[in-house]
Amino acid sequence: MPQGSTLPSFSSLLVDFILNWLALTFSITMYASHPFAFNMLILAPVVILYVALPSTAAARRRTAQAVLKRRDKKIRVSPIDVNSTLSHPSVPDNDYNSSLLAEQYTTSNNPETVTNDVSSYDSSSPYSSTTTAEQIHPLGYSPSSSPSSPAMSLEEYLPKKSFLTTYRAGMMIITCIAILAVDFRIFPRRFAKVETWGTSLMDLGVGSFVFSMGVVSAREPLKETFLKQQPELWRSLKRSIGQTMSVLLLGLLRLFMVKAVDYHEHISEYGVHWNFFMTLGFLPPFVTLFNYLSNSTSPAALSLFVGVLYQALLTYTPLSRFILTAPRTGIVSMNKEGIFSFIGYLSIFLAGQTTGFYTLPVTPQHIPYVSRLLGSSSNPGPLAASRKAMLTYLVVAGVGHVALFLVCTKGLNMPVSRRLANLPYVLWVTSTNIVYILMYLLVEVIFYPSGGFIKPESNLEHVVPWGLEAVNDNGLAVFLLANLLTGAVNLSVNTLDIKNVHALTVLVLYAALLAFGAGFMKHKRWRVRI
Repeated sequence: MPQGSTLPSFSSLLVDFILNWLALTFSITMYASHPFAFNMLILAPVVILYVALPSTAAARRRTAQAVLKRRDKKIRVSPIDVNSTLSHPSVPDNDYNSSLLAEQYTTSNNPETVTNDVSSYDSSSPYSSTTTAEQIHPLGYSPSSSPSSPAMSLEEYLPKKSFLTTYRAGMMIITCIAILAVDFRIFPRRFAKVETWGTSLMDLGVGSFVFSMGVVSAREPLKETFLKQQPELWRSLKRSIGQTMSVLLLGLLRLFMVKAVDYHEHISEYGVHWNFFMTLGFLPPFVTLFNYLSNSTSPAALSLFVGVLYQALLTYTPLSRFILTAPRTGIVSMNKEGIFSFIGYLSIFLAGQTTGFYTLPVTPQHIPYVSRLLGSSSNPGPLAASRKAMLTYLVVAGVGHVALFLVCTKGLNMPVSRRLANLPYVLWVTSTNIVYILMYLLVEVIFYPSGGFIKPESNLEHVVPWGLEAVNDNGLAVFLLANLLTGAVNLSVNTLDIKNVHALTVLVLYAALLAFGAGFMKHKRWRVRI
């Protein structure tokens, strides 16, 4: 499917919506207790298409071959091996690629028609760079794995990664669906947030949101390292404070609206005045300071240090008892959950940023500690070396975080608490998200073994549905729209009295509005930067 702002066909959009929105909606509502039956319903059409695919692919090859032969006669250029082009493993057989084979053939012989229209990985995060550099840095860089290659541009060094786009968009979609679905009886109570101790789907969603923000926040430090730029600390703090004020304004606006309409809320979640937007808002200045510290310290070590220090305060001081039982008499005690859980979310954010350092760049030799694992004897290509580096990190980090989580929960008998955002919660969120990213990467490696992402407009772009690209481009805006629609639904009807069939209808319409909003912003090339 073509990427960019070009609107796909209605049938493509419908399939996109069914698979990426409705499937997730059904999975946490009516099919929540029947995962096997639900997966069979999804896989049944896949089997049918797989059986019918060979004949369809052969017909497309014949059609594309005939088109290329006619163009060979018209433009009178030296012929190419059509069969090898059609059977290239990085170019799958689909309507879009088959129809563009002739066009790719002519444009590949005409350098004037080749463009490099590349956007940053994600500009919707308030912690990622809002600047896209179109020029190659004067110093340039030639990867050690390919000494003869030309200087690498910033866009080639930090391309869009299909597995990260899919991971972030899928996480955002299920989060948006859950914040409304939880108000209906069709949503299983085991998926709702726990009061103090334990884990649930929505407890994971809050931490995953912060983790994914941390992943894309790594782009700015990586860009500065690549360009050999180190801005002064006070300028970085000034910029981060500006980002903080923008997000805090959203938090204050939500607080005012909730209090004005007497909207129901659980004060034990964040406190009387605090909310999730405030947690997001206070992250940039602290992350800026930690980025300067990470010049001499491993960012992974900083993340673990923050989590361990906070857990020590919870265990060996009265802090835990204060958060859970102290009366709400002052501004701090009234918002104790939000204020102190911020430390745990900061640890999660730094863990996500560490993951971004290892997964965002295309050249693994720039990543500390990874180049030592790669070695130089095999001299792999950029794609193979990058994937090897990412897989190495994700496997090691995933196993390490899971082991630490088991030590805390099984060995030291520490329960998980999203309300406290303690160390077991931090390790649970980070290990789960790292494993998720690893699985998305494995899908890409298995099904697109020869695909490339050095040129973001080629090869791997077709594996990301247009709708997921739209959500990823404006993730925070979609989340804000979801919060507004959730409030509107709760103020309009008594959600607990609605029958399941009506609740599911409301959720489908709600998902359609969110999908339409994300697609509309992408089609209009809008980027909401906060």
